Amino acid sequence: MLYKGLQLDRFQEEAIAAINQGTSVIVTAPTGAGKTVIAEYAVEKCLEENRRVIYTAPIKALSNQKYRDFFTEYGDKIGIVTGDVVLNPYAQVLLMTTEIFRNTIFDDIERLQDVSYVIFDEIHYINDIERGTVWEESLIFAPQHIKFVCLSATIPNINPFADWMQSVRDIEIKVVEELKRPVPLEHHLYFKDYGVGAVKHIRQLRNRAQQDARKGKYDPPNNKPAKALPSDFVETRLIPHLQREKQLPCLYFCFSRKGCEGNASALALGAQVQLLTKRQSAEILKQFDELCVLFDIAEEKNIAKFRKLLSRGIAYHHAGMLPTLKEVVERLFTSGLIQLLFTTETFAVGINMPACTVVFDSLEKYDGIGFRYLKAREYHQMAGRAGRRGIDTIGYVYSQIVPAYADEREIKSVVTDKVEPIESQFNLSYSSILNLYDKYGDDIYDVYTMSLSNHQNRVRVAELNEEIKNKTETFQTLPKPECIHDGIDGSDQIQKHYRHKRNREKKLQRLHIEKGQILSETRGKKRKKERAKRLKTVYRNINRVKTTETQSLCNGCEHFQTCSTRFKAIQGTETRIQKLKRRTTVIANDPKEQIAARLRVLEELGYIAEQSILPRGTTASHIYGYEIQLTQLLFSGVFEKLTEDEINCLMVAIISEPRKDGYYKRLKDERLLEIFYAVSSEISDIQNLELKHRVTEITPMLELRFCTAMLAWSRGCEFDQLEKYARLDAGDFVRTFRLVIDQLRQICRAMVGHTALVDKLKRCVEKINRDVVDAERQLRIGQESLAETAAENGDAIQDSTSHQNPNDAEVEDTTSSAS
Repeated sequence: MLYKGLQLDRFQEEAIAAINQGTSVIVTAPTGAGKTVIAEYAVEKCLEENRRVIYTAPIKALSNQKYRDFFTEYGDKIGIVTGDVVLNPYAQVLLMTTEIFRNTIFDDIERLQDVSYVIFDEIHYINDIERGTVWEESLIFAPQHIKFVCLSATIPNINPFADWMQSVRDIEIKVVEELKRPVPLEHHLYFKDYGVGAVKHIRQLRNRAQQDARKGKYDPPNNKPAKALPSDFVETRLIPHLQREKQLPCLYFCFSRKGCEGNASALALGAQVQLLTKRQSAEILKQFDELCVLFDIAEEKNIAKFRKLLSRGIAYHHAGMLPTLKEVVERLFTSGLIQLLFTTETFAVGINMPACTVVFDSLEKYDGIGFRYLKAREYHQMAGRAGRRGIDTIGYVYSQIVPAYADEREIKSVVTDKVEPIESQFNLSYSSILNLYDKYGDDIYDVYTMSLSNHQNRVRVAELNEEIKNKTETFQTLPKPECIHDGIDGSDQIQKHYRHKRNREKKLQRLHIEKGQILSETRGKKRKKERAKRLKTVYRNINRVKTTETQSLCNGCEHFQTCSTRFKAIQGTETRIQKLKRRTTVIANDPKEQIAARLRVLEELGYIAEQSILPRGTTASHIYGYEIQLTQLLFSGVFEKLTEDEINCLMVAIISEPRKDGYYKRLKDERLLEIFYAVSSEISDIQNLELKHRVTEITPMLELRFCTAMLAWSRGCEFDQLEKYARLDAGDFVRTFRLVIDQLRQICRAMVGHTALVDKLKRCVEKINRDVVDAERQLRIGQESLAETAAENGDAIQDSTSHQNPNDAEVEDTTSSAS
């Protein structure tokens, strides 16, 4: 089948056939296999049939990119709604984040009555610990007439997942699975300072690196020559190797912002690596300068330094950058002029920007708690960016490891083809619970039975019950201890023996602690007699305890070892059975208990009563994120007491996460601090209730680090002045301010009818949403420039066709149809 001039693969044809049959479809295929074509077909089909379609993406950057792509082709038929941007919200094709879709289901489900298809890009995000519940709630509660196109990277448990999805959806679901990549990958390890090899070389290179380290440390006079490297090992530096082998452009994944910037600077400014010709260098700088003027960032900090990197074909991309500068980098990378892009893992999510090669700076990353090796799913998601379809015959993946410390087992588990199965992260927030309680009342617990979590837990419970059954059968066949003494039960006797032994050891431990205390308290010659007297008592007690050992019938018994072995086997099996039973109970009941715990908190706070939602509950049900804190403050009149700037300051304190590092200017406004103290007291009361009812996720406290920066911005300061108030990357300022805007807009929707307050909150938004923070402005600028480029290209094509020889045109038409 041909679509848009492309010969489709088998899995694409199967998915499109399912769409034509009016069913839902789950498509799982490796990154870069061409899943997007299926989504584009669904969109085009809905447009042709004058039906509405929603395209959801896990991150705003992907929503924005898809919006630009579709807008270039379909113009005003496309709209977008995210937390930052609302453009043409009633369009026939609507781009949005998954959270917005879920919120629409709860807030205004009637808006979805004319929606035919919903496309879930990156559906494997249902596995995400923090956000996965949003995908699950969306699939469960979306109107039943809606059909889904779910696109995902490889899911090993795709069939159980599809079985669950079919159990909550009325329309038939077709599963299409593709395991083969159109561009195969070659996986290599780069042993830092040594060269390119494979997993089989780890042990030998580790020994060599450790030997070299010892030589460097001790430098003995008669060093033995180093062991030769394997014959199939390539001694080289990585970037020169990629240049020589013509394996550029390259996406180089680092797991820190400093790593991205540091590596780029070290190569371009330190090692003076040049990856472009003079002509290419001039072209990329020309495009960069034009885009900087377009997005009004030519005078921003670090632009001159970034320009030097680009002149050598090198750049970096991470969340700490200005969103506009990130977009500039993305456009330049698409042009093919950036040869080496150092980037964090967010670049691997959905954004269609493949390269010839992918490099991992490390196979370990910091996950907020500690360093760990990548999961196979994470590795393959990023590695999948290697290999450009229609350009490369092979994609190359290099993982840098430090050979002296390489863990062969861990590295094998990362680069293996065995990807982890997706797991449910179902976890209803207060607002979700309120929306469901309003609809189902006390039957809300039945809602949990519809979740993927319950579906997977039923399987786990069945497996655990089978294990309990097997262990119980084993337990019943185990031989019991038999005592040689008449009238004595062997099991009771040996149990008594070990209990007596444990008690004796505890007594001896206490006595030895007492002895140490006496020695510490009676130091010196003056207290010698006291010390001797007290120690004599302790030693007498120690001897008394030791002599009780002979009182057990088991001491000296020739059958003791046999009885002991039998007793420990019985005890171990019994303990295991009890643990399995407790685990079964937790799996079966814990999610329901968490819903019940949150309902009890809501009841005590006055949000629900007697299966009905009270005014506070109604307000909180329309706020997604920080809903309890905000509702409490709204009903206590805090927002009326504050100015617009002060409200913005309070909001940033509510949505900010605690940070331990970095400078920030302390808030010194006594009036504000007094109000914040009262707010903290309110939140503390909520926390105490949550602890009382054993809620697992506790409502966070205020974080005041960015308050002075927000106050300054709200009062009109320039963006480059913000670093006086907090040491934060430019992108973090923008993202934090946009989160506040999103939350303020949610409150406006929740407080419809309270005109004075809503007008005040809108003024709050206006004070923040300016310059580089204005996401809608950024998207409009990008949209207009793309439209101009498309128009220019169209004119150029029209102009060139009008001067063609008719015979030439015929030849071109024939070639086109043949391809």
